[in-house]
Amino acid sequence: MIKIRKNYVPAVILLALLIFFVYFFNIGNYDLWSPDEPRYAEVARETAVEGNWVIPHLNNRVYYEKPPVFYNIIALTGLINGEFSAAAVRFPVIITAVLLIAFFTYYTITKIDFYTGLLSGIILATTGQFFWLAMRVNLDIPLVFCTTISALIFFHHIDSFYSYKWRTLIAFFLMGLGAVIKSPISLLPLLVVIIYAFLNKKTKKLKEIPWISAFVVMLIPAAVWLYLAYNKAGFSYIQITVLDQLIGYSTGSQGHPQPFYYYLLNFPVLALPWSIFLIPAIYYYNKFKIKVPNLVRFSMLWFVMVFIIFSLVGSKRGVYLLQLYPAFSIIIAWFFKLHFDGTIRKKYSLVIPVLILGILFAVLGGYIFFNGEMLIQEELDFNLNENPDYYNLYQGLYLFFTVTGILFFLSAAVRNKRFVFYITVLFSLVLIILLKSLFLPAVNEVKSERYLAEDLAEAYNKNVEVGLWGSLNNDSGFVFYNGIYYDYIFDDPESGKEFLERPGKQILIVNEADKLLNNLSENEYRDFEIKKYRVGSDDMLLLIEKELMEGLN
Repeated sequence: MIKIRKNYVPAVILLALLIFFVYFFNIGNYDLWSPDEPRYAEVARETAVEGNWVIPHLNNRVYYEKPPVFYNIIALTGLINGEFSAAAVRFPVIITAVLLIAFFTYYTITKIDFYTGLLSGIILATTGQFFWLAMRVNLDIPLVFCTTISALIFFHHIDSFYSYKWRTLIAFFLMGLGAVIKSPISLLPLLVVIIYAFLNKKTKKLKEIPWISAFVVMLIPAAVWLYLAYNKAGFSYIQITVLDQLIGYSTGSQGHPQPFYYYLLNFPVLALPWSIFLIPAIYYYNKFKIKVPNLVRFSMLWFVMVFIIFSLVGSKRGVYLLQLYPAFSIIIAWFFKLHFDGTIRKKYSLVIPVLILGILFAVLGGYIFFNGEMLIQEELDFNLNENPDYYNLYQGLYLFFTVTGILFFLSAAVRNKRFVFYITVLFSLVLIILLKSLFLPAVNEVKSERYLAEDLAEAYNKNVEVGLWGSLNNDSGFVFYNGIYYDYIFDDPESGKEFLERPGKQILIVNEADKLLNNLSENEYRDFEIKKYRVGSDDMLLLIEKELMEGLN
C-alpha cells in the first residue's frame, strides 16, 4: 500500500522495540486489575478450558456483552504459554498497541515528514489513557488498531493521485473485524472519510471504491461469527448480543449514561500530558490553515467528528474516546514540528501550557505530601507506619509530582522548544516505570481478587456450594484465579439468607460488606467464619462454613 523508504524503517523498528520494552516491563509482577481485566481474562480462560470458541462464557454461563474474537486470541496465548498468567493475557494487547504505533508512525512519516511521523508515534505511545490501556487486558486497543489502520487506508485512497480501490478492501475487512472484536463503532472511519471527501471535493475518489465487494468483505467476519453463533445458540443469543446491546449503549439505557458535556471534562485529564497543548495547536491550525498538510486536515476532522459523535451517544466512558487518540497525536506532533522548524517563532504557546502543567503537578505533589497519608489511611483503614510498601508509595507519589512540577517550571524558564518536548516525554516514561515497578505492585493487595480466590479454593471441595452476593460481570475475577464457578448468583438480602440456610456446606462471597451487615442479623450467619478483603473501593467478605474451616485446621 505504501512505498517503503528503507532509511526510515530502522527508526520505526527501534521506536517499536523501545515502546514494547517499556510496556512489557514488569507486566506480570502485579495481578489483573478489577473488575474489567479479570473478567475479560476469565472469558478467555473459559474459552480455552471449556471450548467456548463461538459463544463466550463467563462463570460457565453465556456472556452476552461482547463477541468472541479477541477473547479467542487471548485464549490461544494462554494455551501457547502453558498457563493463564497476568503477563500472558496482557501480551496480545501490548503487541497490538506496539504494531499500531509502528504502522501509524511509518505512515505519518510517508505522508508528512520524518520528524512529524516520529513525534506522532512518541506522542501516541506516551499519552496517559493510551499507555494505560496498552498494558491492560481490554478490547479497546484492538478496536482502535482496526479503526486507525482503516482510516489511514481510506485517507491514502482519497488523497492520492492513483487509485487504491482494491486496497480499500483491507480497510473494510478491518472495520468488519473491529465489529466482532467489540462493536459496530468500528464503522466510524468510513463516515469520516466520506465527510472528508465531500468537504475537499474529492467525491470522485469515493466512486472508485468497489462498494459491493467492499461491503461483502466487511460483512465476512460478522457473517461467519453470526452463522456459527446461530447454529450454536439460536436467534435469542444474537438478539441480546447484537440488537439489545447496540440500542442500549447508544441510548444510554445500558452501559454508563453521562451528560453530553462529559468528554469536555474527561478527555483533557485522560489525554495528559499532551492535551495541554491541544488549544494552541488548534489555534495555529486555523492560523496556517492553507499550509496545513492534508493528513493533519483529515486528523482534525477525524478528531472533531469522533468527539461530537461520542458526546451524542448516551453511554459514555473515557475509554471510548481512544478512537480519536491517533488523530490527536498527529495534530500535536504537527504543532511541535512547527515550533522545531521555526514556523512558529513565538514560544508562549509552549511556555504557557508547561507552566500550567508545572503548577498542576506541583500543587498535586504538595496536596499528597500534606494529605496523602491521611487519605490512604482513611481509604485502606490501616496506618502507613505499619506497612512500608504503602509508605514508599506515599513518598514516591509526592516526590514524583513535585519534581515533575519543578522540571516543567524549568522547561518554561529555559524556553527551549525541544527541551519542552523531551521533558513531557520523560514525564510519561518515568510515570510508566514507576507505575509498574512501585505503584501497582504496592496497591496489588487491595486491588487484586487473587487473595480472596486463593482462600476460597483452600476451603473448597466438590460437595460445597459457592454463592456470589453481587454482580457476575463485576465480581467474576475470582474464578480466573481458582477455576471455581459460582453455583448461585443473586443480589438481594432474601436470597442471601436462603443461601446461608441451605442444607449442606456453603461458601459465600459478598461484594459489599454492608449488604450482609445491614440486612442480616449476626444470628443468621453465626455458623460461618467471615474474612474481610479490600478490593478496590469495596470491602468484600468471604463466608466459609465453620465446619469446613475445622476440616482445614
